[in-house]
Amino acid sequence: MKKNKTIKRIKIVLVGLLFLAWIFVTTFNLGPFGSLGELTSYKTGLLSVPLQSNGTRELHTNRKLDIYVDDSGIPHIYAASKNAVAYGLGYMHAKDRYFQMEMISRIVQGRVSELLWAGTLKSDKFWKQYEFEQKSVALLKTYKKENPEFYAYLQAYSDGVNAYLQNNENSDPIYKALGTAPRKWKTEYSLLSTWYMSYTLTYFDHHIDQQEIYQELPEQIRNYFYPLRPDGINAILPANLVPSSLRTPNLEVRSSNITAVKSEKKEQSIFDLGGALMRNHKFYQGIGSNNWVVNNTKTKSKQNILANDPHLFLTLPEAFYEAHLATDNFKVYGFTIPGVPVIVSGHNDKISWGITNGEWDLVDRYKLQVKNDSLYLYEGKWIPFTIKNYTIRIKGKPDYIEKSKSTVHGKVIKEEDGQYYAQHWYAAEKSNSTKAMYEVMKSQNWDGFSTALKEYSYPPQNFAYSDVNNNIGIVCAGQLPERSSGYVGQLLDGTKKYTPAKPLNSFWSAYNPDKGFLFSANQQPIQNNVYFGAHGAKDNYRAKRIYSLLEKNKNWTVKDIQKMQSDIVDISLEDFKTLMNNYKLKSKYSDIVKELKNWDGTMSGQENQALIYETLRNASIAEAKEFAKNKLQVKQEPSLEYFIKYLNDKKYTIPADNKQKIVDGIFEKTLDTLTKQYGNGWKSVTYKTISNFDINNILFIPGLGEKVENAGGNINTININTKTFHPVFRAVYEVKGGKIQAHTILAGGQSGLINSIHYKDQIEPWSKGQYKEAQFENNPGKLEKIKNVIKFN
Repeated sequence: MKKNKTIKRIKIVLVGLLFLAWIFVTTFNLGPFGSLGELTSYKTGLLSVPLQSNGTRELHTNRKLDIYVDDSGIPHIYAASKNAVAYGLGYMHAKDRYFQMEMISRIVQGRVSELLWAGTLKSDKFWKQYEFEQKSVALLKTYKKENPEFYAYLQAYSDGVNAYLQNNENSDPIYKALGTAPRKWKTEYSLLSTWYMSYTLTYFDHHIDQQEIYQELPEQIRNYFYPLRPDGINAILPANLVPSSLRTPNLEVRSSNITAVKSEKKEQSIFDLGGALMRNHKFYQGIGSNNWVVNNTKTKSKQNILANDPHLFLTLPEAFYEAHLATDNFKVYGFTIPGVPVIVSGHNDKISWGITNGEWDLVDRYKLQVKNDSLYLYEGKWIPFTIKNYTIRIKGKPDYIEKSKSTVHGKVIKEEDGQYYAQHWYAAEKSNSTKAMYEVMKSQNWDGFSTALKEYSYPPQNFAYSDVNNNIGIVCAGQLPERSSGYVGQLLDGTKKYTPAKPLNSFWSAYNPDKGFLFSANQQPIQNNVYFGAHGAKDNYRAKRIYSLLEKNKNWTVKDIQKMQSDIVDISLEDFKTLMNNYKLKSKYSDIVKELKNWDGTMSGQENQALIYETLRNASIAEAKEFAKNKLQVKQEPSLEYFIKYLNDKKYTIPADNKQKIVDGIFEKTLDTLTKQYGNGWKSVTYKTISNFDINNILFIPGLGEKVENAGGNINTININTKTFHPVFRAVYEVKGGKIQAHTILAGGQSGLINSIHYKDQIEPWSKGQYKEAQFENNPGKLEKIKNVIKFN
């Protein structure tokens, strides 16, 4: 009897504890969403908005167009004019991705906190001072006056966005959970995305580290470990290609009286919204992309094939949206950025194109002399900082006043050690990139394509090109500052006269090369005396792998190209195999050596060798950091490629250095990590233990993301896999019978609505490398698997 009473009491206590836990969980505050109970409520939360139904709908507007949505959620928009299809694209972007569109526009304007909460204030403080909201308005006015066709196109898109919002403002569960409604879309908002992407792709500020390298290291050591023009790399363009109009600077480093301030500055991590990674970017991070194009001499079909897979911060929804626009004389298919009515990677009826990031250095940093925290020395005089106050609204709280300081050079930054700098970010200036992409969509040949890209500004991109006449090309497009001779990324003297750098008068391109292929993988654009950035601080293994595969195969098919996009071989293994042959290693490392010497470098999630190798590679990076700190006495470690090259170099050793000790340290770190993490059974643990990753919701709402299992690849593989960056889409554009056929896959889904079947329906085929064949029909009656039709009359 006592036993039964005890059991009953235990049950009562457990029920009580569960009840209290439920109360705590459902009332726990989740930032901008209030409690979890409110977030999941059927009345006001994420579950309150019903699923959208399929079928045919007729809408009465002043535009005439038809939209056919297929079983992947891709809209095929047919109309009589470009402006009408722009209207339809605006309608579909709003239908599927409006919250994402509003978030991007608010991030760039510095107006996120008024929608969400005080937790996003740091983001708003960064963006507000650039005044992109005002710049977008001014740029739109310029287009209205000077480019009325493009202005009308943007306006039509904006009208389409607002046409959807007018009757469907409560269709997104996120707005319901936030207790607010979408704001009206303004035409100039479409111009904000250029600056949003420019932040992720150009805001690299490595200049304090660069100054230290060129200040502290002798020339021989500096050129060995941090080369400005690395030997043996496969640049994007031929080395002898220098535009006749270009005045090239000399890359010889001059002495300077500017000294780097050594500090243990920590990486900042501020509120992240789908790519707005507010931290000190550096060139050697894993961000990047691939594109390549092979002509008819390298394919089995004897017709061109172009491939593209950009690597960005991956969220749900992701950065791109697939669409098909068709009029009688304007037909285009590919990937758009929600909020912007242009195809950034895709094709029309004559040409195809794909993009990768240029990774050009578009930031200058000036060292200042400051007194009283208010005056800076400039041309022999103490000048007061220019101070501007910006009002930032915060949801549910009083407004915040941000006091921004600037000099003639740019915004003022005060580091943790008290040193003042001024920073100039070139990509914060006016950008005509959206207009350039509009012209690219209309281009019918290389001349039209390359002419359109002469207008392109920021962020710098490498555009691969192919056309139905078996021509191929590549353009490194963007505005590169014409800096003074001798500039290589070091600090500049803020006390000297400031002369704004103008863009170089140059156009970088290659057309129909003899080798039959072109590619880019964020590597050095060209081997000449022009400073593009610190590309020598990065490993070049991915670019080498792409080049070797393209050069070797002379009979490419679409299937081969798709397989290559999913390639997960890390060729850096060969350098480590050389290392293992060059050094006498202790017997306790024999299991590591044995596994790696008999392995081909395939970074499969199912392989133990991949786990061992990634551990070894990371241990080598850690050893390179110690080497930089203790031997070179600089903060920035050399790239892994140049560090291992040094260890394998039998002719060159830094005085008083012990390479054997370094190699022993690498293998000791590797074995120690394996045994600590996985015990003595580490030889049976596979790479997926550390290679799997999560794709989070754009607001990091629990339960709305997706875990990717059995993921392979790493930072060096064509199919890149880092903690942060992954391929956001894969596309292959083949010329076939005088037409262009696209094969695509999106990393996520077309819709940003969590109650949509297209929220994440493409993750599985994306992870498996399974493509869909795009529908590019002139006649909508030939489209297949149409689930929804929207007719505008």
